[in-house]
Amino acid sequence: MKVSDEVQKAFELAQKSRKNAYADYSKVKVGAAMKAKGNPELFAGANVEVVVNGASVCAERSAVSDMITTLGGKPELEFVVVCSNTQPALYPCGVCLQVMSEFCSPELDIYISNKDEIVEKVKFSDLLPNQYSELPKVLDE
Repeated sequence: MKVSDEVQKAFELAQKSRKNAYADYSKVKVGAAMKAKGNPELFAGANVEVVVNGASVCAERSAVSDMITTLGGKPELEFVVVCSNTQPALYPCGVCLQVMSEFCSPELDIYISNKDEIVEKVKFSDLLPNQYSELPKVLDE
């Protein structure tokens, strides 16, 4: 798939991050890289899988943490690249999508890749069409 130089650079960072993932149990290694609008930096993360699966952290949430730690505030995502060592390539899980929803519009481009290449580009809204964007108004107790 033909992508911009910036997305290609993010893919290469996601590949590198994937190699650093800690996945001794499932052997599924995932790396993610993302860019915030108005900022030239790329932010990266890798999955960290521990014996108590609920305590594990996905690559996408790890990258969001890197972005927030570096920039602070509430930056808006420009794009995300997810790189896995699986066939088929993995999409972000529901928890990661909900976390990313705090920092993106429904039109966010998410690039899905295996360890060798980007295979697909999807819109955030295709993966999480009914995101929680704010707390609902309570009508009655």
